[in-house]
Amino acid sequence: MRRLLLTLAVLLAVPAARAETMITSLSTHRLQITSSFVGSQIVLFGAIERDAQTISRAGGYDLAVVVRGPRAMVITRQKSRVFGIWMNTDAREFVEVPSFYALLSNKPAAALADIELRNRQQIGVDAITAITPRLGTNPGATPSFREAFLRINRAKGLYRENPTGVTFLTPNLFRANIPVVPNTPVGSFDVDIFLISGGVILARESTNFEVTKTGFEAFIANSARDYGLFYGLAAAMLALFTGWAASVVFRRD
Repeated sequence: MRRLLLTLAVLLAVPAARAETMITSLSTHRLQITSSFVGSQIVLFGAIERDAQTISRAGGYDLAVVVRGPRAMVITRQKSRVFGIWMNTDAREFVEVPSFYALLSNKPAAALADIELRNRQQIGVDAITAITPRLGTNPGATPSFREAFLRINRAKGLYRENPTGVTFLTPNLFRANIPVVPNTPVGSFDVDIFLISGGVILARESTNFEVTKTGFEAFIANSARDYGLFYGLAAAMLALFTGWAASVVFRRD
């Protein structure tokens, strides 16, 4: 009995071998942007490796690359006409939502796997479970706020899906171009790569990259964050000086 238990413990301690694994690499892990930044991209390269006992999949491979930006709280407001004046009449808070989300794949999200798996792994914009606002004065209007949140971020290019964003160079080599739009937020971005076949995830790899500001814009941003009081006083003094200088220049004697 003791020998049987010992054998079982050894078997449980040995990790199960995976038939497929991935090796991935980014063209850069740090992207610096300035005030003149007009957009760029980070290239993801990858290779699929199989063990000696695994033959090629009859249905081939699918790939989903999910990119998430820093999380933040966002408020979406609804404007209504009140006595002829447009006013904010309702609002919803979206807590801890990705400030950027991109799905790059070799086919549409719905064709990768069933809805349960996509929701569980948050593959696709509609599968982001965090996009559930806190209830406001009118709980029945919550779905419309979610739709507005997605519409606004899609229009800004911050939420996107590209069903042709992954290209297979060979049956086992692939690449994907991760877009970095001009209004991309700064911070750390998480990249999850899913290897899928027949609607089942075979392997998953994760990496990340960072977007930072440089130059005078970085100095202003860091000053506002680290020295808020002095930054506010300096901004107020600059505004007063600008107003006084304008009055002197354009004064009519």
